[in-house]
Amino acid sequence: MQPRRRDRGSMLVLVLFLAGLLSVFAAVAAMAMRAAQNSSRGFAENLRAEEAARGAIEQVIATNGGMITNLKGSSLLAFGDMQVIVTARNEAARIDLNKAPPELLTGLFRQLGVAPDQADIYTARVLDWRDEDDKVTKGGAERAAYRAVGRVDGPRNGPFVHTTELGLVLGIPVAIAAAAAPYVTVASHNEQINPLLADPLVLLALPGTTPDKVRDFLARRASPGAAFEQLVSALGPVQDYVSQEGGLAVRFEAQVRLTPNNERRFEAVVYAFAGDTEPYRILAWDPNPPERTRPLE
Repeated sequence: MQPRRRDRGSMLVLVLFLAGLLSVFAAVAAMAMRAAQNSSRGFAENLRAEEAARGAIEQVIATNGGMITNLKGSSLLAFGDMQVIVTARNEAARIDLNKAPPELLTGLFRQLGVAPDQADIYTARVLDWRDEDDKVTKGGAERAAYRAVGRVDGPRNGPFVHTTELGLVLGIPVAIAAAAAPYVTVASHNEQINPLLADPLVLLALPGTTPDKVRDFLARRASPGAAFEQLVSALGPVQDYVSQEGGLAVRFEAQVRLTPNNERRFEAVVYAFAGDTEPYRILAWDPNPPERTRPLE
């Protein structure tokens, strides 16, 4: 009789163990199902938000008769239960990687925390990436330098086709390229920037200016009626690097609010001109745009 009691006890332990194991499996399965549901819901929300952002941008362009170069400021639009704030700003507010003079590029790198000597090297590498020849700029890098480190993807020896290419330039850290992303463009086609639209960090990249001068300029810029020449004089000797002209491309920032605590952000670089077969063309679409710096205090 003793062995049978031990057998029953062992069976009971085994049954309890299996029951516990099944409960663990059930809990894991429930967690996986909830994760899948949340993922599916998040995917659906992203799709809804992106369609609302595209629709809002298209509506702003249509409301302006298809002409976008003079668009600026923000508009609030409603799409069902969603609200979309669309802000338009000409790409001349940014530094064009393909057109900017070396001094402006160096100023940008320095504002991103790069040491002066290293900033000069980064600028030389950008110039060698975008020029058509294989002549090495002082501090730069052409084909031989890329091949020496096993790179066969550079330099382009042509214009940057996207701002993310900055991270492919030999020697420029990915972190620096990412930090520069909110302030550069390949779509303005201007050597100069428009200081009436530019962010403080872009203004600080201008040779000859200082934080105090930029702060004074921003205060004057906020007051309507000031002449462009008077405003620019507050920045210092920057006339060679600024212009009130805009480019043909405009960046639209769309902030989609699905619920009070659930928002999505998108950016689109849009190009439109008379005589094109399309009413407008989207040159770049970013479903996760980087944040720009806040204004100087």
